[in-house]
Amino acid sequence: MATTTAAPAALEQATDGQARDESWMTGQSGGVSFPDLVRAHYAWERAGGGEGEAAKHWRACLDAFQAQEGEIRYAYWTTQRPSAVALTMKPKRGLAAFLEDDYEVIRLHRATDWVAPERAIADLMHHCDTLAIRVSEVLRGTTERIAMQWIYSVQSHLLGFVERSRGRVDTQEIAAVVAAQQKELLQIEAYYDRAGEKAARIVYFWGMMMGALIDGLLAALLLGGLWLTGWTSHSHATGMETFFICYVAGGLGAIVSVLMRMTSTKFNVDYEVGRTTIRRLGSFRPFIGAVFGIALYFLISSNLLRIKLPTVHSREFYFFATFAFLAGFNERWANVLFGKAEQTLGAQFSSSATKEE
Repeated sequence: MATTTAAPAALEQATDGQARDESWMTGQSGGVSFPDLVRAHYAWERAGGGEGEAAKHWRACLDAFQAQEGEIRYAYWTTQRPSAVALTMKPKRGLAAFLEDDYEVIRLHRATDWVAPERAIADLMHHCDTLAIRVSEVLRGTTERIAMQWIYSVQSHLLGFVERSRGRVDTQEIAAVVAAQQKELLQIEAYYDRAGEKAARIVYFWGMMMGALIDGLLAALLLGGLWLTGWTSHSHATGMETFFICYVAGGLGAIVSVLMRMTSTKFNVDYEVGRTTIRRLGSFRPFIGAVFGIALYFLISSNLLRIKLPTVHSREFYFFATFAFLAGFNERWANVLFGKAEQTLGAQFSSSATKEE
């Protein structure tokens, strides 16, 4: 969302003197802002809309603006005052186009404060701005385009109403228009909430896949380190395969658990924390499951829970793999086992302290 505003007096002064003050057009960044573009378009229309210096200036501003922000797909330009709303779409390039869920950067631009003095309409415009920012940060692809075009339609409708009225509307007409567009915004927000929840699940899933890949690389590095140090031929090597299967099974259990909860209403994540944060949270999930699987392997092997292990080595392998998967799949169940181990250790320490006294 790129909403740019300017003071009415400054905008009018710039409109009348566009040919004399080119430095005001570019600003500190050296680019063309949306108010600059609106002012150039307004001056071109006032000049008759034909060829000439105003037309050249307008095309130059348009080319510079679209080079920065992308192609203007939708725009509403007022004729009474230099104001407009526009929707731009800029294709992504390079690695960003491959990694992201969409291939375009969508931005909503607005320069209307000086043409919409009514407080209710101005507040509704700002509400649209805020919603557009949320949409651009959370949604991607088709859902983002739908929501942004929907918000644009609300702003263009409000701007058109202000222009058609020319300041000669009563409070009842304003209230009716504002009420109608508020209902429209409520529908947009409901759509945004539904799409945001689905988008968060997809981002979280790909975060888990990234985490699983990293966990696999860590396991490979650990195995390589053990092989270089000769531990694979050590007397404890027989338990290494069980250790690694618990590592893998715990991570897989965590992934399967999340996927099953995603198909129901039990999976909740705050999608407005940002896509990066959601992806990072998802990447931690397989690692947490792997740690639970290894911890449970050590816990059972220590005989703190007094669980009878299978006497056959192959069955012991499957026994630990199953327990590790369940530990990653159901953290509450694993917490119960760890809680029992904690109580056992606490009782032993208390008994030892009593005997020493």
